[in-house]
Formats: sequence, C-alpha cells, structure tokens
Amino acid sequence: PNDVTSLSLEPLVSLSSKDSSGGTPARETPANGTPARETPATFESDADSDRGSVPSTTRKSAKGSGWLSGWWSTPASGQRTPASDRGEREDDERRRLETVQEYIARTSEESKRLVPVEFRPLFGDSLDARTFRAVFWQVATQMGDADGWVLRFLRARKWDVRQVMNMIQKTLQWRAAQAMDEVSMLHHHTMDSGLAFACSVDRLGNPVYIVRVRVNVARNRSVQAIKRFLCWQIETSQLLATGPADGRVTILFDMSDFARENIDLALVRTLISLLTNYYPETLGVLLVYVNSLLFSSLWTLISPFVDPVVRSKIVMAKRPADLAPFIDPEQLPVEIGGCKEFSYGYRLPLAAENSHMADVAARDAVEARYVKAVDTFVLATRRWLDDEGEPELAAHGRAAARDALREAAFAMDPYIRAHTLYHRLGFIKQSRPASL
Repeated sequence: PNDVTSLSLEPLVSLSSKDSSGGTPARETPANGTPARETPATFESDADSDRGSVPSTTRKSAKGSGWLSGWWSTPASGQRTPASDRGEREDDERRRLETVQEYIARTSEESKRLVPVEFRPLFGDSLDARTFRAVFWQVATQMGDADGWVLRFLRARKWDVRQVMNMIQKTLQWRAAQAMDEVSMLHHHTMDSGLAFACSVDRLGNPVYIVRVRVNVARNRSVQAIKRFLCWQIETSQLLATGPADGRVTILFDMSDFARENIDLALVRTLISLLTNYYPETLGVLLVYVNSLLFSSLWTLISPFVDPVVRSKIVMAKRPADLAPFIDPEQLPVEIGGCKEFSYGYRLPLAAENSHMADVAARDAVEARYVKAVDTFVLATRRWLDDEGEPELAAHGRAAARDALREAAFAMDPYIRAHTLYHRLGFIKQSRPASL
C-alpha cells in the first residue's frame, strides 16, 4: 500500500510536449462527441508493421489538404504510389479508408448537428499530466468491477504482486500515452463490413464476438485503424460482459470462404499483443471455425509466436457440432450453422444520443459522488488490510463500499462514455444490464 500511495502522487505520464517519435501528439476529437475511453488517437509502438498506416503527424497535416492527398499504399506490395498516378482510384481509396466521422461529414446532413465533446479526465487531472490514481480508477471501474479488473492481472502473473504492479503500471502508462480514455476515430469501412461484432452469448453467459475473416482485406484499412477497432471492441465487450466469468469474452473466428487475400498476420499479432499485454484474462476461449488447408499452413507459422496461455485457450472446430460445447446452437447465428437469426448492420451515431455529455453541471455532480465512493472504498480496504484479526470484508464495510462504487460508476457512465453501436442496436440500455 505504501508503494501505491507514493506512486499515486506523481504524474503518470506527460503528454504535453513530444511523443516518442519527436512529433507533437495529435489529439483528434470526433464530430459525434465520442469521448473517452473507446479507442486511442494514435499508436506508435508494439513493433507492428506500418504497411498502409499513416503516421499521426502526416495524418494531422493532411487533413487540411484533402486528407491523404499525398500518398497511400497499394494493396499488396505496400509500396507508396504518388497521388498523381492513382487517377480515378483516389476517391474509392479515400472512401474505403475514411473514418466514421469523415463518412458522416461527407454523406449526411446530420454532421451539422454533431458537436464535439472535449475529454475531461476524472479527479481533476489535466490532459498533460495524468496521475496513477486517476487513470487506475477510470479504467478499473469502467472495465467492470474494480476487484475483478485487478484479479485478471493477479491471475496473469500467477499472484506475484510485484509483477502485477509492474504490469498494471505499464498498462496505465500505455492507456495514458495512447489516449485510450479519450477519442474514437473508427474506420467506417471496417465497422460497416461487419468484420467483428457481438450478437450472442456462450454457455457461461459471456459475450461471443464473431470475426468474419472473409470480409477482412488488409488493403482496405491501415494497421492503425485495425488497432483502434480491436481496442474499441475489447473495451466495449466489458459493457456486454454480464456473465460470471469476470468480464471474459469468447471470440469465434469464422474462417468460412477464407482466401489468400484474407491473410492478415498484423491483425492476429495485434490482437494477441493486446490480449497478452494490456487486457490479461479477458479472453475466455478462442474458437476457430475452419476447414481450410490454407489456414492450417498459416497456423503452423503463427502458433510458435502465440503466448502459451493464449494458445491453451484456442479450440479448432470443423463443424457446428464442434462449437456446441461452448455455444448453444440457439445462440449460434444461422450463417455459422446455428439457429439464431441475426443480420449485422452498422448504424451511424446520432446527434441526440449523447446529450448527457453536454450537461456539465450534472457531470460534476455524478463525478463528485463517484470520487467520494472511491475514497470510501479505499478507506474500507485499508481498514480491512490493517485488521489482522478480522478477515471478513463485511466487518469493515468494504462489501457495501464496493456496491456503492459500482452504482456510482454506473450513474456516471452516460456522462463520460458515448453511445456505441450496441446501444443503438438495443443490446445496452442505461436502465438495465446488457442483453444479447
């Protein structure tokens, strides 16, 4: 506890000057008022290939000149081609690579009524200097239960508390540096294509994310875009995770009609990196529905690089019956051999859906209640830790403090988190738990 207290008094990371590449970090606020926490503004690390990606400095400077008017990568070679050589393909490529916000601005009158909402960190932090305390509690309560979130790190590091603290600190530094609590610049083509979505639950009641690999073509988006998309899906999954397994999710890779152009090692590597380093114990099981010699050869190349813990959660299935031990056929979509009628369709953000975020006075009131709940929870935890003779949590009011913290976080959510696709589909409603 003393180490945590001393750490919480220092700024976690400074974002006010330069990023790791020497440039000024670009903070892009979307037109739909999407706030905090859905996805990062920029990614600069994780040793990912930058084929097809636009550096943040290039993206920022290009916006005023037709965005991407200088260059873009070709589908297979990854080599840059001057804009003058693209001719009529330029508009098609730009539209495939535009964000949801850019798509709305180009196609809808609704964009005139969409007002950006500036991100405000909790606990009075500034954007330039986030503290451990503020970033920790923002993610710990928005990713589900605070105890449950820490428990994931304890399990991932086999209860070695020093390693757990190191992993949590690195995760919080990553979240602050990558603006994970800030903005969303999601890729419209990826969202509209239905590459990945949740529409059902497994036998434990956890959300099932279906990844339709056949619609994934790497040339249709950058590595940056797929990282934003994957982070958004993982973060949003916690709103849907109402089962008993501590916020875990099941991922089902549907390899039907898998072709060579669908091979995307960057996507697989990015997903594994995120789940291993920043979202431990979030993956319940990864089901691969496949009957393809091409994928079998690909898996031989990939598997040595997969974390052993993640690899132990991967199950190959050749028939719908092989999925039945994990997913009830009534919950499995018809397109994968199940009985559930579900047709994916992306719904664009609406101007009125985030009206709570513009109510500053109400936001201040619910945040004050939340901060008080955090302080009460921490105090109860310290009393429990200091009392060697009484192991019961309830004796020190910690169970009641935990429930009050959950309620305060739930009440604050619509003031700091924009509606997602799953709100618009009716899966998530403020008045009741999520239901798929």
